[in-house]
Amino acid sequence: MDTHKLKELRKSKRLTQEEMAEILEVARTTYANYEQGTREPDNNILNKLADYFQVSTDYLLGRDVPKWATPEDLIDLEEILNNNVHMAYGGEDLTEEDKQRVQDVLKAVFWDRLKKRRD
Repeated sequence: MDTHKLKELRKSKRLTQEEMAEILEVARTTYANYEQGTREPDNNILNKLADYFQVSTDYLLGRDVPKWATPEDLIDLEEILNNNVHMAYGGEDLTEEDKQRVQDVLKAVFWDRLKKRRD
């Protein structure tokens, strides 16, 4: 579990650990342990998290980077994502959740294009 991603997703919804625990129907200490990396959620909780935040389980598990990626590839990707800091649509700023979804799409396109170029 990528604990940093989990914490950022929760904060993007402006939820406390207690509120997140209630949503998942677990104790607050259990949820806190997920964020601290001292406990791994079972498949049921992992799926609830993915559904709630509208991300993939692979994203939550930190499997959104291909095994063939180099450190230079990751730097290139970060540059792309950081150059799109102000995201808006129709004159309104995107929510943190929407920004994450846009970044997920950009990542998928980036990895797909890079893979095709290397093949």
